[in-house]
Order: sequence, then C-alpha cells, then structure tokens
Amino acid sequence: MSSQPSTPPPRVALGTGLAALPADADRVVLTLDVHDAEPERLTLCVRDLKQLSASPAQIERFTGSVYFAFRGLERDPRQVHTIPECREVLRGLHGRWPYWMHFLAPEPDLWTVLLLCLLPLGPGVRLPSGRIGHELDRKALKNLVLDLTSAMHELHDQHRVALAARQRIFKNAMQAIERATGARI
Repeated sequence: MSSQPSTPPPRVALGTGLAALPADADRVVLTLDVHDAEPERLTLCVRDLKQLSASPAQIERFTGSVYFAFRGLERDPRQVHTIPECREVLRGLHGRWPYWMHFLAPEPDLWTVLLLCLLPLGPGVRLPSGRIGHELDRKALKNLVLDLTSAMHELHDQHRVALAARQRIFKNAMQAIERATGARI
C-alpha cells in the first residue's frame, strides 16, 4: 500500500481576505504579522476569522484544521509568546473571535503558543535547552479553558453541531491542551 505525501495546507495572510483560499482546502495556515494588533489591521483579521465561523459548512470544513504562524520572525531569537506584539495580536483576535477550541489544530506546540500568549506570563526560568520556561497560573489557565469551552459551545449551538461531533472536537482540543500544558485540566 503506497501512501502519498499529504499536501501542505495553503498559507493565507490573515487580514487580506480569504478569497485566496482554495475551495477544496480543508486546512489552512493563517499567517500573522506583528503589526496586526493595530486597530484597522486587527479588524481585517477578525473579519477573515469570522468567515471561518460564518456557516455550518465552514465550521465543519475547518474543524481542528487551522494553524497560525507569524511572518518575519525568522531571525528573532525570542520565543513567540515572549514577543509583546505577538501576544497583543493573539489577545486582540481572541477578544473578538474566541473560537480557537473548535478551529485550532490539535497540535500541542500550537496550543502552547496560543495559551502562553493569552495567559499572564509568570517569572521566566532558564531551561537546560537554553529556552525560557514560564510557570502557568493554574487558575488563569482553568478560567481561559472555561472561556474557550463556553465560546465553542455557543458556536456549536448557533450552528446546531451534532452531539457526537461536539464531544469529539472537545476531546481532541482538551487532549492537545493537556499535552501542551503538561497538566490535566
């Protein structure tokens, strides 16, 4: 049995409209810019995200299949969650479109970046790898997960997502969050 390599998901610059997204794409990498936190750019980015959650067909199509990446950080040695502009962009998006639990791919590294950007950063500790680790405020994490869950339920209610699909989506997201945080929530 031969397996064909999977096609990488298309990359779309958030805030430029999703017209460039191929009609048959079922995964997407949304590229962000550190300047997307500026009010007018943030509005354009949120407009694009709202297209993903606009209809039952769209939310089914992109369940657990949205990735994000920041452009222009290739030479920046800092971790994404420690860059104030990246934190500001993700917090701004989350404040106006909190449906990550439904859409974000269940990749622990992706969830780590999102959670660390949305949570207050505790004191940093240098890890053996040379990276800086941050202790998570468990109460803040629990509250964030409750907010994410509530937003996901609202989305599912609005679009009448079937119970079995709701349970699967929640389970996949929680497993990724627990792997990302190293804790059972």
